[in-house]
Amino acid sequence: MPDSTCRVAIVGGGPAGCAAALALLQRGLDGVVLIEAGDYGRPRVGESLPPDTRELLMRLGLWEAFRQQGHDPCLGSCSAWGDDQIGYNDFISNPHGSGWHLDRQRFERWLADEAVARGARLLGGTRLNALEPTAQGYRLHLRGQAPHTLHADYLIDASGGHARAARLLGARFQELDQLICLYGFFTRPATAAANHLTLLEATEYGWWYRASLPDGQLCIALACDQPGLRELGANDWRRWLNLLADTRHAAANLEGHGFDPSRMLASPAPSCRLDRITGHRWLAVGDAASRFDPLLARGIHKALEDGLAAADVIAGWLANDDEPAQHYEEQIQQRYQEFRDMRRYLYAQERRWPESPFWQARHGLA
Repeated sequence: MPDSTCRVAIVGGGPAGCAAALALLQRGLDGVVLIEAGDYGRPRVGESLPPDTRELLMRLGLWEAFRQQGHDPCLGSCSAWGDDQIGYNDFISNPHGSGWHLDRQRFERWLADEAVARGARLLGGTRLNALEPTAQGYRLHLRGQAPHTLHADYLIDASGGHARAARLLGARFQELDQLICLYGFFTRPATAAANHLTLLEATEYGWWYRASLPDGQLCIALACDQPGLRELGANDWRRWLNLLADTRHAAANLEGHGFDPSRMLASPAPSCRLDRITGHRWLAVGDAASRFDPLLARGIHKALEDGLAAADVIAGWLANDDEPAQHYEEQIQQRYQEFRDMRRYLYAQERRWPESPFWQARHGLA
C-alpha cells in the first residue's frame, strides 16, 4: 500500500479518539484519520454514563442521535460501603436527569460510524508499529492487512491504557495503584425486571460492582489486587462464583439467571497518569493520558471530555498558539489530583477490615 498523508492522525478509535475526530471535524478540519486496532466486535468493559455526559454529547452534536440508540436508563447508584446496609445516591434531583447503562460495544461502533459519516477516515484492524518525528509532524508505520506508512501533521494518542504513541515518544506512566477487575455476565430470565441502579459492595478482599445492561444482560465484577486474586484463586470462574454467592447484596436475586463462564473478562484497572501529556505536535487523551480507579466510574465521560479538549489544542497549534496545550496539560494534572483526593476519601470510608491486606494497601496510598 502506498504512503498516505493526513492533517491529524488519531491512534485509537474508542470514545476519546472518536470524540477528538468529531470535534476536529466540527471545526472544519479535513484530513482526520482514526487508527483502530480492533473491529468493534469484541466485548468492551465500561457500562454506564453519568447524567452530565449529556452536555458533552450536545457539544459534539450527538445528543439527539444518542437518544435514538435506546440505551437503558441509570437512575443512580447504591452501595454497601463502610456499613452492611445499603445507602442510595440517586439522580432524582440531578438537573440533567438520569444516566445510562450502555451496550458499550454498540456505543463505540456508533461513535465510529458518526465520525466516518462526518468525514473521518477509519483504518480498522490496524496497529501502530513504529513512529518517527519528521520536520512536518510524524511518520506512522502501521500494521494491518498490508503495511502502510501514514504522514501526519499532528498526532493524538487515544490508544487507551497502552498509550502506544506517547510511549514510543518517550512518555511513561506514573502509577499510583493497580487493581484487576474480573467481569462475569449473566442473562436475566424473561420474568426479571432490570434494576436501573448500579451497586457497589465492599468485602474484606476487595469490592463488587453490579449493573444491568441492555438486552437482558447483567454485569457483575470483582475488583481486587493481584496478590489478593492469587490468594483467593478468583481467576477460576468456579471460585469467582463461590465468592459472589457469599456476598450479601451483589448476589441478590440471581436465581434463574444464566451464566456463561466463557464470557468472563479480566481487565487491568490501574490508577496512573503519563509524565508528559503533550509534546511537539502531539497529545494524549482519555486513558492514554490518565486512568482513574473504576470506583469513580468516570472513564467514558473523561474520554469524551478529553476528545473535545484535543480539538482546542490542535486548533491552537494551527494558529501557532501553545496556550491551549499548556492549559490542557494543567487541566489534566489538576483533574488527576482531584481524583486522587476523592479516591483517598472514598477508600477511607471503609474501615471494617483493618487487618485486610487489600484495605491496608488502599489506605496507605497517598
